Amino acid sequence: MKSSGPIRLSSILEQALSRLNLDRRLDDYRIWQAWDEVVGATIARNAQPVRLDGTRLVIAVRTSSWLQELSLLQRELVGRLNERMGREVVRELFFVVGRVEENAPAQPKSRPAVATGTPAAARPGPGEKLGAAPGLPPELHAAFERLWAASRKRK
Repeated sequence: MKSSGPIRLSSILEQALSRLNLDRRLDDYRIWQAWDEVVGATIARNAQPVRLDGTRLVIAVRTSSWLQELSLLQRELVGRLNERMGREVVRELFFVVGRVEENAPAQPKSRPAVATGTPAAARPGPGEKLGAAPGLPPELHAAFERLWAASRKRK
């Protein structure tokens, strides 16, 4: 089968993630984008998602007062988040008093930052593994390792 031209890397990744049944799990991380819209500016300045453990979303809050207030709103927030996502992603919110970033857009701490370009010296060579990705779910890391190994074999 001949290729009709270049293929976007994003479409290749989407196909690979779909075959590995990881596309839905990645889609769950859109909850970071939805958080500010769902809770509003005041709550977003004082509470931010930290981690998604299965169906439990861990939220860091500035103070114990915010923790108590948001605990009372938990059922409503869960409903609004799931409504925004279009399906049940979160069943429980777990609040912890912790550091809340000033004016930072909400994004998962367990999600690696997207690099715009990796220096050649930092890229793994042939036969090398990708290395640790702090906070990345193990099944996702394993999937990327398999993708990396497959791409190295083709070269």
